[in-house]
Amino acid sequence: MRRFAPQLFAQLFCISLFVLAISNSQAQIPSRTITQGQIQSREWALGILRPNDNLNKVSRQPEDRTKLQAQVALRNDFRHLQVVNNQLMARVFERTDEKITHREIRACLGEIQKLAERLRLNFGIPKLKSNVRTSGVELKPGLLQLDKAVVGFVQNPYFQQPRIYDSEQVSRAGRDIGEVLRLTDQLRRLTKELKEE
Repeated sequence: MRRFAPQLFAQLFCISLFVLAISNSQAQIPSRTITQGQIQSREWALGILRPNDNLNKVSRQPEDRTKLQAQVALRNDFRHLQVVNNQLMARVFERTDEKITHREIRACLGEIQKLAERLRLNFGIPKLKSNVRTSGVELKPGLLQLDKAVVGFVQNPYFQQPRIYDSEQVSRAGRDIGEVLRLTDQLRRLTKELKEE
């Protein structure tokens, strides 16, 4: 019987320890209940404190991606306008053995016109009515005027500091891009009429 008593004592000790642990853990449960309104106000407060949490990042990602793609496309159009204009002017005015044809000039003018129209739309520049007469434009002087208008547009200070809005610079950019569009249209029609030299 002596052997049985220590085992019984150990079992009773473990059971009492278990009951004590359960009673202590139940005492730690808060007696106050939290309402649904309190939960919502806590979530709202946490949302204000952490506006850049993962949920907001995921929901903004498609918007940010399309905005970034639009900015890259705009930058590429801006750069490509300058490249095409410079190549056209170099081929027309530099003395080289290889003559540029009117068809090639017309193709370059078409590309400049397409890029200028896309830039006008993307920058939100309104289409201006031109007071300049549309007749009497000759090819080489017209190309020089076109070059001047393209250079005026791309070197406009508004594009160097786009966060600073200056109505005078924006209207000048509008006049320059309008002149680019007008001249490319006239010069394209003129190259169709001219015979190859």
